[in-house]
Amino acid sequence: MRRSGLSLLLLAVLLGSACAQDAALVSGMRAKFLMKHPLLAKHHLAPPVAVSGAPAAVSGAPGASVTPTAVPAQCQSVAQVAQQAGSFSSLLAAAQAAGLAPALSDRSLQATVFAPTDAAFADALAALDVSAQELAAQPALLAAILKYHVVPGAPITTAQMGDSQKLPTLLSADLAAAASASATPSWHKQGDSEDGVLTLDVKKVISLVTGQVSKNITVVGSLSSASIITPDVQAGCPAVVHVIDSVLLPAIPPLVDDTSAGGMWAALMKIWGQ
Repeated sequence: MRRSGLSLLLLAVLLGSACAQDAALVSGMRAKFLMKHPLLAKHHLAPPVAVSGAPAAVSGAPGASVTPTAVPAQCQSVAQVAQQAGSFSSLLAAAQAAGLAPALSDRSLQATVFAPTDAAFADALAALDVSAQELAAQPALLAAILKYHVVPGAPITTAQMGDSQKLPTLLSADLAAAASASATPSWHKQGDSEDGVLTLDVKKVISLVTGQVSKNITVVGSLSSASIITPDVQAGCPAVVHVIDSVLLPAIPPLVDDTSAGGMWAALMKIWGQ
């Protein structure tokens, strides 16, 4: 599917990573994307990050759930930011179907959210040869996929992201809870190696004009990866959002009746190597 501005931005990022081209091009493409999405620009409170030494330490233990005592007036919920941006209707619909809408509507939610665009969801559905309705009919699996995009605890900005950094997601917490309770989620299969942890691939890009060093960041999941195309939306708020260009898929083959889910699971099983 065509992505217009998103495709141009992704191309600029890939060129910068592979060929060490001028990072100013990446910044320019990001600026054009934000101009087309002014409501995202409104909440894009932090400028593109320049690297200066080691990544800053992330406050709070990974996976910790911390409710701030006060929420800055300018901070909105993740759902509000997504609604106003107009490019995340698929994410919001999926959250509603999975029962996660109340969490994303909470202004005090403290987390790092990797938000796939509508184009990213469309590409994922096309790759799986499944409709949005079919996926929504499996709320447990859908919730697991969405939780793979949320890192609970103190928000992590791109300034705090380092190469090979591990980010335990809400899915990781679910898997740990299930293991300690000797319970087996409906979507979990014996022998799965999924741990619900994302890994960051951070590349430094040096501007040939200014000499400024910036970051190109890829979020690596078990079965797919995604590039951060608009970082640090609502930086300084309890929840920070990083816009990504692909849906992250964990390695959790579901246990469902194929006859009730059509050919959807055949595609999933093929991707998951079953």
